[in-house]
Amino acid sequence: MTLLTKKIKLNAIALALFGAGFSVQAQANDDMVNPEGGVVVGYWHNWCDGRGYQAGNAPCMTLEETNPMYNVVDVSFMKVYDTAEGRIPTFRLDPAVGLTEAEFIDQIKELNAQGRSVLIALGGADAHIELKRGDEVAFAEEVIRLVEVYGFDGLDIDLEQAAVTAADNQWVIPEALKIVKDHYRAQGKNFLITMAPEFPYLKSGDKYVPYLERLEGYYDWINPQFYNQGGDGIWVDEENAWITQNNDAMKEKFIYYISDSLINGTRGFHKIPHDKLVFGIPTNNDAAASGFVKEPQALYNAFDALKKQGQPLRGVMTWSINWDIGTNSAGTPYNSSFINAYGPYIHSQTTPPPVAGKPVFTGLTDVRVQHGTVFNPLAGVKAMDKEDGDVSASILVEGSVNTHVLGDNVLTYSVIDSDGNETKQARNVEVYSALPEFSGVANTTVKIGTEFNALAGVKATDAEDGDLTSTISLEGSVDTTTAGKYTLTYTVKDSAEQTVTATRTVTVNDGSQVCVNPWKADQVYLADETTTHNGKTWQAGWWTQGDEPGTTGEWGVWKQIGDSDCGGETPDPEVELTAKITDLKNEYSVTDATAIVSFTVATNEMASIKIDVIDRFGYSVADYSTSVNGSQSVSLKLSNVEEGYYSMRLLASNDGDSIDARYSFNLIAEDTSTPTPPPSDVPAYEAGVNYSAGDKVLATDGDVYQCKPWPYTAWCSSSAYAPAESQFWADAWDKL
Repeated sequence: MTLLTKKIKLNAIALALFGAGFSVQAQANDDMVNPEGGVVVGYWHNWCDGRGYQAGNAPCMTLEETNPMYNVVDVSFMKVYDTAEGRIPTFRLDPAVGLTEAEFIDQIKELNAQGRSVLIALGGADAHIELKRGDEVAFAEEVIRLVEVYGFDGLDIDLEQAAVTAADNQWVIPEALKIVKDHYRAQGKNFLITMAPEFPYLKSGDKYVPYLERLEGYYDWINPQFYNQGGDGIWVDEENAWITQNNDAMKEKFIYYISDSLINGTRGFHKIPHDKLVFGIPTNNDAAASGFVKEPQALYNAFDALKKQGQPLRGVMTWSINWDIGTNSAGTPYNSSFINAYGPYIHSQTTPPPVAGKPVFTGLTDVRVQHGTVFNPLAGVKAMDKEDGDVSASILVEGSVNTHVLGDNVLTYSVIDSDGNETKQARNVEVYSALPEFSGVANTTVKIGTEFNALAGVKATDAEDGDLTSTISLEGSVDTTTAGKYTLTYTVKDSAEQTVTATRTVTVNDGSQVCVNPWKADQVYLADETTTHNGKTWQAGWWTQGDEPGTTGEWGVWKQIGDSDCGGETPDPEVELTAKITDLKNEYSVTDATAIVSFTVATNEMASIKIDVIDRFGYSVADYSTSVNGSQSVSLKLSNVEEGYYSMRLLASNDGDSIDARYSFNLIAEDTSTPTPPPSDVPAYEAGVNYSAGDKVLATDGDVYQCKPWPYTAWCSSSAYAPAESQFWADAWDKL
């Protein structure tokens, strides 16, 4: 099909829709609304009563109930509901939400009239989307049809798991959306294109990069998911640390550094311009397994730092609007805490429309302030009244905050309008101080008879007080005339009376010891592992192989932590360690949330072994440590587990080598019923066949599997969920 034919066909779509029985499309809004300035993006559930990660509940809601500070609403989701209907995804309003098609369209139109954009989100965690080359026009036609029917202002690509790379999605979806964008550009409209990739997929050359590259110049912003990735994160040379997505103590640093990496295309990430980057975080602990920002001030500080360097971000995204009005497991409402915390900040303290009756406060979120700084209790606080307008000047504050004393302070704000209606609201202000940090106190080795200064190179710094090196106190001493190990204890106190200590071991020897860990070019070194090379001891900052210590520079992977007795001589090559797990089954039974996983660990020499079992959310569910020389059977008990995919990590090490290997298995529910012999006429499984719920197939292991009911049915045709073969088969099939 030529480009001219495509254009003619697409321009005829709107006319064809009016003759195809879509009686509601004339109500859709004619204009496409694009937000100006900062955006607060929230996803809206097209279903009811979602269960949370902490057993809370996210109720269904109408669009008009969406808090006005969400100026971008992503309707979730456009997807393939039944593969028997074909590969092209579509959207169907769930009647359980309580809206008719006409009401839904009217509410989109109303949000548009308020200057708010409404997009259709493509995908979701359970989406079965596998488009193939040649589907570009058909998919573009369906997107345009939905826009004309409902009045959507754009589309958000929210592909997850196997759907990101399934079939030809990475080609078809960008090409189709270019057709759609060009179609509306010809009408003087801007069809919004956004994406919600999981942030590890944004590393250079990773799974989402093809979408970014093919839609360069077409997409409007990217709102990555900085949640559900557990211990994944970013190595930061400036901090000499691996900063993870789920580390609450380093949340501000994670937000800053991951954003800085993306907007500048550094630290291994693909570049996304700062004005096209929207930071995605969960609404609360129920909305995602990890990533919730407990202290909004952490985000404020990180965003402010980016703004100071001339690279302000576009806004924030959250999963989801429904969770913001949901309840926790005890039934306690979340009370729109997310939008109240971030809406005013992103919109420059723009207040929501006041309601009739009592005045309404904004800007009264709990805050953390640094020790010794100035705190203004009225900064950013406003009060609006439906009848009187801005009544901020009448606000009274009870209580005070002494920023020279660490701890919590409760302030009570009150305001009275002209009708005598009073509003009171409490606020917690926590005065905190960062702990001092030591540097230069790594363990070291010195030779007998040499001079050693225990304070040389040792520093102490504090976020509030600056350089505290001159106040360091030292306990212990080192006698360099006598071989042995000596312990030094360094202590420093900051102005907030916080004391930090660091312990250091100094080894004094005569240089006769054999170097057991010389650097090897072909060996893999993990973070914090040490080696010796050219008379020095080195520590790895992160994974490395082939980088010679002493050649990587001040900010490179290797850091010198002391002298070595090896003199740079490399001993005769030793036998390299081998370690592996064998006899690990593809699946194990789980009963009453308990499973027994049996396997064998084999090594070629004595080694320390550590095994971690990790669930699909990145959390460790069991660990096991031992020493193995040869072969050892292991029977590991897993408690509080459920069906699904699990990974197993093997860490093996001895004096010279280390091994890091990964394995996987599935847990399935034990079938306590009497098994029925599989019928002989059950057909063999074939990838690509449009299986229906209840269809039975014969898998390669000789067992019979049954396709699960909706919403899992769509996955049954995908080879990514092939029964008995794929590690994800249990998501689509039941083993009979």
